Amino acid sequence: MATTVGGLVSGIDTGALVDGLVAAAGRTKTIMEAQKDTLDTRKEAYATLSARLTSLQEALEAIDEPDELRSVSARSSDDDSIGVTVDGDAVVGRFEVQVNRLARASMDVSAGFASRDTAGVLATGTLSVTIAGTTTDITVGAGDSLDDLVAAINDQVDGATAYIMDTGDATAPYRLVIGGDETGAENAVTLDTSGLDSGTGQVPSFTTVTAAVDAEVVINGTTVTDPDNEIDAAVQGLHLNLYATTTSAVDVSVARDPDTMVERVQTVVDSWNAVMSQIRSQRTWNPDEDIRGAFVGESEPRAVMQRLQTTLSSTYGTEAMNALGAIGLTTAQNGDLELDEDALREALTTDFEGVVAFATGETGAFASIAGAIDRFTDEDTGTITARGESLDTQIDTLTQRIDDFQDHLDAYRSRLQKQFTAMEIAMSRFQNAGSAIEALLPSSED
Repeated sequence: MATTVGGLVSGIDTGALVDGLVAAAGRTKTIMEAQKDTLDTRKEAYATLSARLTSLQEALEAIDEPDELRSVSARSSDDDSIGVTVDGDAVVGRFEVQVNRLARASMDVSAGFASRDTAGVLATGTLSVTIAGTTTDITVGAGDSLDDLVAAINDQVDGATAYIMDTGDATAPYRLVIGGDETGAENAVTLDTSGLDSGTGQVPSFTTVTAAVDAEVVINGTTVTDPDNEIDAAVQGLHLNLYATTTSAVDVSVARDPDTMVERVQTVVDSWNAVMSQIRSQRTWNPDEDIRGAFVGESEPRAVMQRLQTTLSSTYGTEAMNALGAIGLTTAQNGDLELDEDALREALTTDFEGVVAFATGETGAFASIAGAIDRFTDEDTGTITARGESLDTQIDTLTQRIDDFQDHLDAYRSRLQKQFTAMEIAMSRFQNAGSAIEALLPSSED
């Protein structure tokens, strides 16, 4: 580190002088830092715009298909016996559903054994387990216990689970239980013990406690069977969850859900307005109040606004319903969307299919607007994406230039300090030499 003499000889504040000279030379760095701040702000504004465009696209894509817009709700008059859910393409109507039988899985229980872990307690040979037409042969050896047989069944048989039940009986408490994993007659478990014909151990005898059966319901007078207690295919879009049998019909009703449909359209409106608000606020320029938005001088945000508005104002749907106003949507002068909920509800009531035709499908308004957004946000070809990448490059380049210029300023400061220090040392030497010469000269008194 260089030794400095801060004006001790010359009387000049060389430290302040160095600071002033470096500050003057650093004006270029200050300008570059201001430029970088502007680029950082612009990049953040573009990132926000891209995120809001993506949110708008997601809101549009959530209802750009007919089944997504067709929101329906369902109700069961006996939730303890029948639960009901629906999807967008469910048939609207009323259904009387009676549950005659629940689907069940097989369960077979053996006679008791005195021990569960004693070798040789079982007759040896083969136990055959058949499920849905597939037979698995379990080999039982002379050294196998009841626990070993359970492990073999669970390891080798797909679709069945075995375990040992301790009944607490004084002489033979352990019973082998084999149950099917799936309900329905097609998943019945069949046990064949005829292959256990060797050794001195016990041949298990099984009793079917529960037979595998299909669920049986009557829907509007028609009998429907299903291997599962969740019936999905009987009525389009209607999913019945069976919990208990009933002695009479349960009323299941499916109706359109305008509240949800209005809510989804409102989400689109809110997302649209968030995009427009971001563009407007960042394009604001007021020199008198020193306000300059990040998008001033930028062409892409204006292109976004124009593209979306053009797409929105195109003609869609049927001749009777081909404009925004027909579904309660209007555009404000500043580019925002406004939703008249009453008008939308009336359109859903009077011409539901017209609303669907206008808003959904590949050529519908929502899909068209969502597709237009790709031009800007696509990760490979989007113009907003490309502008963000360009800003990143500019920021990186400017950051490097600032770092390099700071190195230059540091070197400049060091050079100045050395020069002023050398000056002070030289002046000190001159003063010392002058004093020495003065001492050699005769005094006036001489």
